[in-house]
Amino acid sequence: MEELFDSYVIPYVVAVLGPSLPAWALDIICDGLLGGLFGGLAVVLPYLLPLYILIALLEDSGYLPRAACLMDPIMHKMGLHGKAFIPLMLGYGCNVPACVGCRVMETDRERTIAGLTTVLVPCSARTVIIMGLVARYVGLWPALSLYIIDLALIFAVGRAAYKLLPGEPVGLIMEMPPYRRPMLKSIAIKTWVRLRSFILLALPLIVLGSLALEALDAFGLVWPIVGALAPITSGWLLLPPEAGFPLIFGFLRKELVITLLVDVAGGDPAALMGPGQMFVFSFVSMIYVPCVATVAALVREFGWRKALLMSLASILLAFSLGGLLARLLASLGWL
Repeated sequence: MEELFDSYVIPYVVAVLGPSLPAWALDIICDGLLGGLFGGLAVVLPYLLPLYILIALLEDSGYLPRAACLMDPIMHKMGLHGKAFIPLMLGYGCNVPACVGCRVMETDRERTIAGLTTVLVPCSARTVIIMGLVARYVGLWPALSLYIIDLALIFAVGRAAYKLLPGEPVGLIMEMPPYRRPMLKSIAIKTWVRLRSFILLALPLIVLGSLALEALDAFGLVWPIVGALAPITSGWLLLPPEAGFPLIFGFLRKELVITLLVDVAGGDPAALMGPGQMFVFSFVSMIYVPCVATVAALVREFGWRKALLMSLASILLAFSLGGLLARLLASLGWL
């Protein structure tokens, strides 16, 4: 898909519209509209479609309730029950299907707690940042320590939400269906219904988010925003001001963070940041809301208000803890 998009679609659009449009309008169409559409499809086809097929297979086979029961004692320590293990594990691949998977929880309270913890799980795009930056330039053990810190944070957030949100905890009461052979027609129908629902609501939001960011970039508004954020990036996080640029565009697609950081660093992140700064930068990127597609999935599952609160909570958590981590590393002489 990426080869098709970069080698055929974009050159064709540039050849057709390039002579009649200014450069900024062409950037908005190519990188904003078409890039957002491609980014949405890149979430739907490789992640959501196989996920929905797999969930339908597990449901029809009778295994899904058994997996939930196996993990129930461990998940209860975090304030949830066994079913929450399913979206949390899915999050290590992609947070979008993980957010959608929160619907397996019975009550609104349980779904909210699961949603709050799910967005903190480092997806494959965040793993690209951790491994491409910390593991490569700092070391493997510092990179693995980020995952340990993240697990502790997920547990703490889950327990805090469990204590603060009103309502009673729900135990795991499930019928154990017999194992059976899945039916192809049933799997196809379940997959299509779930996929259509996501495409109709989330894909337009992904495209709109992509258009908004590209419009800001086209009209030269990104670097003024980066400058305005310098008190946070430089003053609080102790990072170079240039780090604000990839952090902003990381909201579009998380894997863009490492790509844009290499660009602003002139090809070598080590020339822009020290090892401690790379660790802090990766920590912040790992915690704050994964991407616009995840926000769209949160809106689809929880509504605008809760999706906004969850997103803001993850951003606040990332930057507040990131600043504390930066000061801790500085006091130890690692920053």
